[in-house]
Amino acid sequence: MSKRSPKSVEEKLEIVNLYLEKGKSMSILIREYGVSDTSIRTWVRKYKHLGIEGLRESKTWTRYSKEIKEQAVQDYLSGRGSLK
Repeated sequence: MSKRSPKSVEEKLEIVNLYLEKGKSMSILIREYGVSDTSIRTWVRKYKHLGIEGLRESKTWTRYSKEIKEQAVQDYLSGRGSLK
């Protein structure tokens, strides 16, 4: 288990499957598993895009150059990007 996430890949997958496959409501999952709606939405988005690999924690922090960070801010401010 990662130091950044208290939930294992298996737990995340279980929550994602309950939401996507079983139609369990977000509020019930939040209450039963003690996670935020933001976490669940992030896991669902990553799972849809990358599969189970999207639920695994990275071993390292990604480092971005100053130029990439500035471009991301400009894209966000101009409406071309989002916070995610």
